Amino acid sequence: MFTILIPTHNEENRILETLEALFYYLEKHYKKKEYEVLIIDDGNDRTENEVKAFSKEGHRIRLHHFKKRMGKGAALMRGFGLARGKNIITYDADGAIPPKEIPRMLEELKTSDLVIGSRKLKSSDIYGRIPLRRRMASLSFNAFVNLLFGLNIKDTQCGFKGIRRMATHRLVPMMKLKGFEWDVELLVKAKKRGLTIKEVGIEWHHKKEGKVKVGDTLKMLHGMLKLKAEIMGIK
Repeated sequence: MFTILIPTHNEENRILETLEALFYYLEKHYKKKEYEVLIIDDGNDRTENEVKAFSKEGHRIRLHHFKKRMGKGAALMRGFGLARGKNIITYDADGAIPPKEIPRMLEELKTSDLVIGSRKLKSSDIYGRIPLRRRMASLSFNAFVNLLFGLNIKDTQCGFKGIRRMATHRLVPMMKLKGFEWDVELLVKAKKRGLTIKEVGIEWHHKKEGKVKVGDTLKMLHGMLKLKAEIMGIK
């Protein structure tokens, strides 16, 4: 069995559309016992109610709601601990990645501990016009991260990632960051522990709504510096 793990924070306006597309694909291509969809919600809107109503239609969903804002990283780590699947695929609530990418992710997880969906490779298919400011910010951030840590990963922040559950057991106890910068920490510490990492191009559709604000970017940069200081102290 595999787990689709979706962190949500105030996604009432788009979670149903994402779930409908996701389950249309899953129920067409897999038996119910082969997968689960796990949602970790820490918002204060109607996302929880929307998910519960959708699950009553017979869809295989496990929902855990937390009243206190945890941050993307903390939500995913909580999800890793609750997931039942042998493999875990993280999936953004905006549905930017079509569900048809799931089988390829599962195939890659047969030979890699951690698989990174990427919007930056030649094999990536990008749809929609991404604002220039967002593109420049993304390029700058990834260049900064690779300069600091030598990851050789072109797209650290894509929300579509696959990880073996056994690998999470090795990584989660060592994770400290809780926000959007969590993705980089996951990669840095996976590399330090000798886990196999592969970056693969994916199909991605630009969505107008975004969750990363200027304040989040500053926190991410600060988190990178803290992570670098920590890594330098590892012998």
